[in-house]
This record gives sequence, C-alpha cells and structure tokens, in this order.
Amino acid sequence: MIVSWSSAIAAAAFVVLTVGILTALRTALGKLSQLQASAAEMQQELLERSKELGVLMQQTEETMKTARRQFQAAGKLFEAAGQVGEAIAHTTSAVESISSVLSESAEYHAKRAAAKRQTVEALEWAELGMAAWQLWQTNRKAAAQDERDHEPATGSGFASGGRGEGHAKNERSD
Repeated sequence: MIVSWSSAIAAAAFVVLTVGILTALRTALGKLSQLQASAAEMQQELLERSKELGVLMQQTEETMKTARRQFQAAGKLFEAAGQVGEAIAHTTSAVESISSVLSESAEYHAKRAAAKRQTVEALEWAELGMAAWQLWQTNRKAAAQDERDHEPATGSGFASGGRGEGHAKNERSD
C-alpha cells in the first residue's frame, strides 16, 4: 500500500506541479501579451515621433538653407557696401584733386588778372603822362609861336623876349 499511496501522492504532486506550471505559463503568456501590446504601442508612438521628427528635420533643413541664402545675400550686400565705400573714397579723392587743381587754377588766374590789371593801369598812366607831355609840348610850341608873332621887329628882342614869354604864359594861365 505504500507504493499505491506513493504513486497517488506522486500523481497528485505531478498534477499540482503541472497545474502550477500551466498557471505560471498562462500568467507569463498574459504578461508577455501585455508586453507585446506595450511594445507595439511604443513602436507606433516611435513611428509617429519619427514622422514628426522627419517633418521637423525637413523644416530645419529648409530654415538652414534660407539662413544660408540670407547670409550669402548679406555677405554680397556687405561686399557691395564695401565697394560703394571704396567708390566713395575714390570719388572723394578725385573731388579733392579736382578742387585742388581748380583752386590752383583760380589762384593763377587771379594773380594773372592782377598782373594784367597792373599792366593796364601802368599803360593807362603812361598814356596819361604821354598825353600830358604832348599837351605841354603843344602849348609850349604854341606859346613860343605866339610870342614870336607878337615880338617887335627891334633887335633887342632877346632880353625882353624872356620876360615876354613868361608874361604870355601868365596871361594864358589866367
């Protein structure tokens, strides 16, 4: 009987062990199923995030391209501004040079005009002096001729001629 009891206990232990293993497997399968569902949800969520990240990366890439184009345009703008600055510097230099040449030319012409004016004034004074000298010569000759015409025919005209000439001049100067 012991063998039958032993066999019955062994069979009962085998059944309990089998039920325990089956229960543990069922519980493990339930948890595995939950784990698979959770993994599927995570995979779905990762897929959505990946799509969003792809869109975000594309927008970022477009933004970077736009920024690069704007930086290149700004670089060209700064380069153009530098060229404009150089052109202004060259223009300023040219204007200063032209101004200097014009100033020197104006100074030269002013000095030349002043010298010409002095020459003209000197010529005018010379002409006036010449006219005065010619008038004086003409008046002197005319006075000498008048005196000869009014002189008596006597021989002592030389001594009185000197006084007469002075007298005639005095009469004319009145």
